[in-house]
Amino acid sequence: MKITFAIPGDGDLNIKTGQTIKFGDPLFQKSVTVNKIVNLAKKLRIKPDKIFFSLKKMVGDIINKGDLIAEKKSLFLHNLYHSEYSGVLKEINHYNGTITINVKGEPDKDSYCCAYFQGEIINIHNRKITLKVNNQFSFALKSASQDFGGLVFLVKKDHSERESIHDIDNKIIITDIISEYQQSKFEALGAKGFVTVNPLYIPSDLPFAQSKQSLQGDFTACIVDKKNNTIFLYN
Repeated sequence: MKITFAIPGDGDLNIKTGQTIKFGDPLFQKSVTVNKIVNLAKKLRIKPDKIFFSLKKMVGDIINKGDLIAEKKSLFLHNLYHSEYSGVLKEINHYNGTITINVKGEPDKDSYCCAYFQGEIINIHNRKITLKVNNQFSFALKSASQDFGGLVFLVKKDHSERESIHDIDNKIIITDIISEYQQSKFEALGAKGFVTVNPLYIPSDLPFAQSKQSLQGDFTACIVDKKNNTIFLYN
């Protein structure tokens, strides 16, 4: 069986067709940018409100390192500023004489998005992935806070309230309704997110989706597709 869902973000995907992906495998790297502020007035020795007349670039222009950004000619001086950075000219400030260049930053551990699904990838197109799984069910959602997924813990009507960290840690909690006590307990035990029919009683920083109907079935994992307001339950 197959599941097709959208992948969020704009970073380059680190996966390929035919790959069997597991939870936590690198999925894509988020774009990391930083702003570099250049005091153009100081470099050209001009008044801040005069930098516009010296600029060779405008806001939105793509800049390569070494490009001529500004030039000031006078009877006795000929000052030039060549960019120290590659990026996009983001801002020109005529009050303090600076320009801001948005440049690509160095990635860190927080810039990588890891896979929140597992299975064999059979197609990738326009940030949509088609995944081969053993079996799957799909249900419509009322809303979703974000794209997310993982192994699930289904709270059954006759559950014993004796869940341990082993049962809950790093899992998506699926239930029709959840009490304040249950929510606090599950979060303390390391729950990764919630999918419920009724709204949460307590606002949560964890990923959350609200289903239009009760979710039942024999499944071990889920994928929440925020763009299409759909949840896939699969094995």
